[in-house]
Amino acid sequence: MSDEVRNKIEELREKINLANKAYYMESKPIISDIEYDGLFDTLLQLETEHPQYKTPDSPTARVGSDIVNELPEKEHSIPVLSLDKCYSIDSLENWIFKNGQKTTNIFELIVEPKIDGAGIVLYYENGILTGALTRGNGYFGNDITNNVKTIKTVPLKIDFKEKIAIRGEIFIKKEDFTIYNSKYADGIYSNPRNLASGCVRRLRSSETALFPLNIFCYEAFLEQLKIESHLENLLLLKKLGFPLNDEIGFFSDSRVDTTTLPFKNHFIGKISEMNGYIKDFEKKRESLPYEIDGIVIKINDLATRAELGYTQHHPRWAIAYKFDAPLAETTLESIDVQVGRGGRITPVANLTPVELSGSVISRATLHNQDYIDSLTVNVGDLVNISKRGDVIPAVEKVIEKGSSPSPYKIADACPSCKSKLVKEGAHLFCLNEECPARLLGTLQFFVGRDQMDIETLGDKTLEFLFNKGFVRYIYDLYSFDYRKLLNFEGFKDKKIDNIIFSIEKSKQKDFKTVISSLGLKDIGSKVAEILTKKFKNIDEIVNICSSNAGSDLFAPSPEDFFANIDGIGPITASLIVKHFTNAKTLKLIQKLKEAGLNFETKINEQDQNINRFLSGTKWVITGSFENFNPREKAAELIKKYGGETVDAVSSKTTHLLKGKSPGSKLEKAIKLKINIVEEAEFLLIIEREKAPSQFFGTEK
Repeated sequence: MSDEVRNKIEELREKINLANKAYYMESKPIISDIEYDGLFDTLLQLETEHPQYKTPDSPTARVGSDIVNELPEKEHSIPVLSLDKCYSIDSLENWIFKNGQKTTNIFELIVEPKIDGAGIVLYYENGILTGALTRGNGYFGNDITNNVKTIKTVPLKIDFKEKIAIRGEIFIKKEDFTIYNSKYADGIYSNPRNLASGCVRRLRSSETALFPLNIFCYEAFLEQLKIESHLENLLLLKKLGFPLNDEIGFFSDSRVDTTTLPFKNHFIGKISEMNGYIKDFEKKRESLPYEIDGIVIKINDLATRAELGYTQHHPRWAIAYKFDAPLAETTLESIDVQVGRGGRITPVANLTPVELSGSVISRATLHNQDYIDSLTVNVGDLVNISKRGDVIPAVEKVIEKGSSPSPYKIADACPSCKSKLVKEGAHLFCLNEECPARLLGTLQFFVGRDQMDIETLGDKTLEFLFNKGFVRYIYDLYSFDYRKLLNFEGFKDKKIDNIIFSIEKSKQKDFKTVISSLGLKDIGSKVAEILTKKFKNIDEIVNICSSNAGSDLFAPSPEDFFANIDGIGPITASLIVKHFTNAKTLKLIQKLKEAGLNFETKINEQDQNINRFLSGTKWVITGSFENFNPREKAAELIKKYGGETVDAVSSKTTHLLKGKSPGSKLEKAIKLKINIVEEAEFLLIIEREKAPSQFFGTEK
């Protein structure tokens, strides 16, 4: 019976491995998904019932485990160096010329795409995958073997008995990244590379198995087998079943007419033709299904490589040609952990000041622990930073690790109130509503330009008032006697008069602005707009939230009532009821009403006569504007004339208002053939107040 079970298990493994190879490596499925699932489920059941026959290279290893792995550090057995880089054709030509002068060997170059992913080293012994380490600092990396086994394109077993190490790049395709980042990650990942890095560093391999990870391998390190060129190295990898990128360029002045490459999209040419190849490839970049940030040029002959050798940081026989303009490089000196008004914990990098896009940057966001893990960034690292959307500086990539190969870990206690942090989704939160940092953050949000716009209460002034105990809650801003500040340095009559004037002026803000400025979770300007259009005052909202649906079996619950309002889903509906039945929120509203703030919709007769010529249009606003700073001013105009604003471009969007540095929203709008409106054109349209058909054709 035991032989029968073992033979059945081996037969199932062979069939599944053949199916995997046909599907993932050759893109030619040989069995249906239903058949495959049946084979896999049978194998999984047999291995569960007979664990003595389970092997490390079984296809079931790709399911992953729920056991928490702490990602221990291990030493690399091969050199894992970074690449030298250049950003211009002139620099590349200079590199080629200098290396060509240093050798008498045949000078040939191989060009490969530089995949923008997570670097990995795979270790095999006796044909079995025994280890997988992140690049780390080049000497030590994190052991992510169990996670890497879940990637279906990574061979668990190869027909090669000697020890061999394989360098590769794990990545996520653009399409898969867009789907995941928009649906599940709250848009926190700036690019597929960071998401891929975060996926392979999950503590549970069963979680890694849920992501559509891929791998391209590009270099084998051998102990015994003698090979003479990088081309032979690639052919060996291909023969052993490792996924290779088919975009290969081979350049030689001696073998150009005789060499053939077994790659679908290979190019063969003379070295003098390389510049044209690179320019053409840069144009091709956007059409590739994966992200690249350049190409890698390597000398083909291994003897020449040995002759040229290495520096402390990179091989002299390879260089990366980067397509993008260079990002700023700087050192991460320390990390601060900030607490937002909603309790969200945000790590911020303190950097050695560096110039970027015309300004000096000394701080940049690190988003959250998952983002830090995806970069494996820590204090002391040399990093790349960018300005996302030309506004927010962000750490994008680790160029060179410092003393620690592991990522920075956020402490489990709030830095402000020392409460234990709780993880919700990708973020850590302080749930203490009386946390000083949260209270101060709520005050800063309330007085902000996009909210109540009390410009005389800047961050320093608010911090002073808060630290002195003069203001703690929002309603304190309206009850504090600002004349008391005359006793403190820096506060003169004129400054105090300006503060009082700004406080009084804020009382003129409309109902929608007041509601959205309270800092209630997920009750932003959009929800506030819906509520204040539906209800004429705050009392109507509070009464519905506190109503007892149980007295009438046919009456909807408060949550169901709000969920049935167009634009409000069940989660937001529950939050609305939670907020407006909360004793602290009701106390805040009552005190602000007593202070004279506006909690009802006031009908302006002039507004009633406005031509709603934008009715039926849906707008996305992107970029920066000369006449609309902040951009909410443009949104207000659109709404005033009957249009609607939305955050994301979709098939339902009719128009995109484009400013400077519009970003990816413009690209998507062009693909969907959505009407693109420039700022000057928009101003002209609003000024003329014409019928929508004259300016806003809805055909796509």
